[in-house]
Amino acid sequence: MDQLFRQDLILGILPGKENALGSTAIRERVARQGLNVDLRTIQRDLSDLKEKYPHVHSRKDGRSTLWWAEKSLSRLSMLPTDAMNLTMIMDHATRFGMAAQVERLAPLRDYAVSLLKGNRPSQDVSNKITSNTRFITLQPSVVKQEVLDVIQQALLDGMSIEALYQKRGADEPKLLQLKPLGLSYQDSNIYLSCVFKGLPQGSIAALPLHRFRTARTMFEDIAAPEDYDINSIPAMRSLVGLRTDHPVQIRLRVSHTLSERLQENPLTEDQTLEPETTDWWLMSGSIHLSQGLDLWLLSQGEHLEVLEPTALRAQIAESAKRMAALYAGE
Repeated sequence: MDQLFRQDLILGILPGKENALGSTAIRERVARQGLNVDLRTIQRDLSDLKEKYPHVHSRKDGRSTLWWAEKSLSRLSMLPTDAMNLTMIMDHATRFGMAAQVERLAPLRDYAVSLLKGNRPSQDVSNKITSNTRFITLQPSVVKQEVLDVIQQALLDGMSIEALYQKRGADEPKLLQLKPLGLSYQDSNIYLSCVFKGLPQGSIAALPLHRFRTARTMFEDIAAPEDYDINSIPAMRSLVGLRTDHPVQIRLRVSHTLSERLQENPLTEDQTLEPETTDWWLMSGSIHLSQGLDLWLLSQGEHLEVLEPTALRAQIAESAKRMAALYAGE
């Protein structure tokens, strides 16, 4: 208990990097708090703290060693369960296109991991949590960090930017003057929701950041839509290929295997499932028509048949026929 109390006291005493202290000065400050211990004990405590906490640092200064702590992290209080949640969130973000952004938060991530490791090997639970998906995730595209920095700052300041943007298949980039409205991290890419000069009135564009070559703020301001919301229908049309302003009723015939999955993870908030035969179930619910819905329906293969709406059924049927034609000679 004395050691824990003493080390907690030292954590509070450690200054920031600009005022780093030697172990002798730290021992003197500990003594002023009524704890008289020898220098070797203080040095062992400092080494233990550096091992346990990533925000505790040291550097050589001649024959002495100076110690300090990153004060923003030393004031942070985090429960082990919160550290577990944060670690999973960062791991998930890394897998889905945000590795560079997570790396810039390395001190916070390392602090959370240190809490999961505990003080003894038997307390280490850092290797017991991860983030996974059974779906194949494409490798993330490469975004220039300087471009992302400019766009993020423009979002914070409400500024417009001038950028070189190269469309897929284009030989040369094109100069765009645009107003950043929001960022969406999706499908291993980062998309910028924005308006730019030449865009039809009332439209909102979604541009993938990996196609930006350069970006800089400009003095001229481009008007943003009033009451913009990145979750609004106009924004989601360009971001995720939304095709309807309101949810539409869909009816599906699903296999028994898929029905079991849908009972645990519903496709829609108002989903209903009714048995049709021993092998098939009828599912109904309301959902926006979108590219994401198309991809999910097609991914279920022989476990699903679209019944309504008829236009969606025809669309999925045509895709299935074209796919089946590729295997016609098997």
